[in-house]
Amino acid sequence: MSTNISQSSENQSLTQRKIERLHLSVRKGWTPPPRISVPQWADDYRKLAKEAGSTSGNWETSTVEIARGPMLAATESGVHIITVMCCTQLMKTALLENLFGYFAHLDPCPILLLQPKEEAAEQFSKERISPLVRVTPVLRNIIGDSKQKSSKETILYKAFTGGFLALAGAGSPDNLARRPIRVLLADEVDKYPITREGDPIALAEERTATFGLNWLSVRACSPTVEDESRIAASYEDSDQRRASVVCPHCGHRQFLDFFKHVQWPKEGDKHLTKAAMIHCECCGAGWSEGERLRALQTIRWHQTKPFECCGSRHSPLMEYDQKWHEGDEGSVDTVWCWSESERHAVYRAICPDCGAEALDNHHAGYQASKLFSPWQKDKPSDIAKKYLDAKGDPDKEQAWWNTQLGLPHRPNHGKQLPVDVLLARREVFPAVVPDGVALLTAGVDTQDDRFEITITGWGRDEESWSVAHDVIYGDLETEEPWKRLDAYLKQIWRRGDGRGLNILAACMDSGGHHTQKVYEFCKERLGRRIWAIKGESAQGGKRNPVWPTKRPTSKSKASFRPIILGVNSAKDVVRGRLHLEPPALGTAGAGYMHFPDDRDLGYFNQLLAERLVYKVVAGQRFSVWEPIPGRANEALDCLVYSYAALCGLKHMGLKLNVRAANLQADPDKFLPAPAEPEEKINYELPGTIVEEITAPVKRKKISKLLPQ
Repeated sequence: MSTNISQSSENQSLTQRKIERLHLSVRKGWTPPPRISVPQWADDYRKLAKEAGSTSGNWETSTVEIARGPMLAATESGVHIITVMCCTQLMKTALLENLFGYFAHLDPCPILLLQPKEEAAEQFSKERISPLVRVTPVLRNIIGDSKQKSSKETILYKAFTGGFLALAGAGSPDNLARRPIRVLLADEVDKYPITREGDPIALAEERTATFGLNWLSVRACSPTVEDESRIAASYEDSDQRRASVVCPHCGHRQFLDFFKHVQWPKEGDKHLTKAAMIHCECCGAGWSEGERLRALQTIRWHQTKPFECCGSRHSPLMEYDQKWHEGDEGSVDTVWCWSESERHAVYRAICPDCGAEALDNHHAGYQASKLFSPWQKDKPSDIAKKYLDAKGDPDKEQAWWNTQLGLPHRPNHGKQLPVDVLLARREVFPAVVPDGVALLTAGVDTQDDRFEITITGWGRDEESWSVAHDVIYGDLETEEPWKRLDAYLKQIWRRGDGRGLNILAACMDSGGHHTQKVYEFCKERLGRRIWAIKGESAQGGKRNPVWPTKRPTSKSKASFRPIILGVNSAKDVVRGRLHLEPPALGTAGAGYMHFPDDRDLGYFNQLLAERLVYKVVAGQRFSVWEPIPGRANEALDCLVYSYAALCGLKHMGLKLNVRAANLQADPDKFLPAPAEPEEKINYELPGTIVEEITAPVKRKKISKLLPQ
């Protein structure tokens, strides 16, 4: 009897425990997960495995404060794409790990983590995911052990209630199209191949189609080469968030830039990089390493992509720079508005005219350099030493730009030249030809249905002014547009006092489908120094001088040859001069290029439409300028040809500085002002009445044409 009572009691106790577990499961199932952010999840739950890094124990986001922004974006309302373009060993891997842990634990769903190859995916699983799961209790409780026979897990597949993590190589279209996913984590995207079915990221993102409102795609990588980097292109498409910090001395908020903020002393030719430190752009104070680390705790992220609103184009970074230079104490709040909740924090860009939020946050992009790194080996002094060690070696320079600054390598004189910088430099010219111009040259680009012409004024030390950029349309197989071009090149261009200059030399492109027509036109005008030109082939990469030693000839058509220009050398000069800082008001700037306020965005985009590409032929490494696919470059070609015309004049004996000094001393050497106002003629379209083409001008010695 006692045995039966004992068994009955045990059965009741077992049943009670089952009921309690059932109640617990029901309560757990009906209890929503805590609404916390990814960095809060990591701080509360994540543990660090010893083999996965230099430290172990509890994760603390404040240790790598720069990573907080991208993690917060995962729960920012409206964000569906996150791009992280940054230096090496900063935050990319930690971001992907924390996102996986957050979604697996609190918001389970199908997740795909992409690596360039399947071998890399296996390595990431073994060295990152498995240790993370093993040491983090909340993940260990929901994800099995792939080593157990009863487990559904494999190295490349981790299942959990409500979802899974699949790891795959980007090179296999089958991996990308196999299953629907809600979260895509794409690592090292610049190393992805283009598959037979297209771009791997685009293919993978197609698998999120069934998750209309809460899908997320994260792309992370250090960049490679400008215009070839997938992550750089993705960041360009984003809202371009940049991090700012507060100066520990004066409280000024600034966006750290190596070339702007890092300084070090010199002893003669010796660079003392061990003393390199960040200097505040406002108060000039140098930051000790301790002060830099404290400043990193003040990081805030800002949308910085240029935008158009209220009929104007705005660049948040440039407007902020202008306002704090003017002493505006609230300059941050006039450019951005702070948007914050428990699960997101960002400075949203606002229109300075209407105050509305100006940039969509569908695609949040993040960029950061090692200046934001807390690690001991990433001090400004270390970055500066690596910079000097790499200087002059293209391969090392690329590695430095990519790994230290987290920026794509730009071989064209290094630093990126944003088009908004050129737009902001536009000036109101006091006259068509500003004072300081000593002579004019023209560059003519020949297209199938038009001529594009740039007129450049040159002054002392080759300081230049873009006097005009015009287009002449027409059927170039007929004589009519050539008459308009001839009349255009004969024009007199006037200064503010009415005195004038005519075009002293012109270079005209003879490539394309109208080569013989160009030859005939230029051969008859050699006396006016209108030269047919052709760009060098640059085989073998040898940089030829802009102007060759052989002079143009006016012999028979059969023997007429164009001048072969060293266009790569000319583009080196032009692109380098576009990077020059504007001279102080009222002072001269050697080589500086001035542009009038009527030049638009399209014009400057054309000036920046080529990139310097490194090639290797027969073991010899060389660089050439090549157009960026899909970008028009006529404005750049015209400016290059105009500069080449100046080089031609100098080859013939022109002394530019002497001419400029003589004209300044005796302005009567300019062409006289007209007795009556002249009517401006528009040569753009057919129908313009022009004079009949006259007999060719006999060539004169350059000394008779130029006051020297």
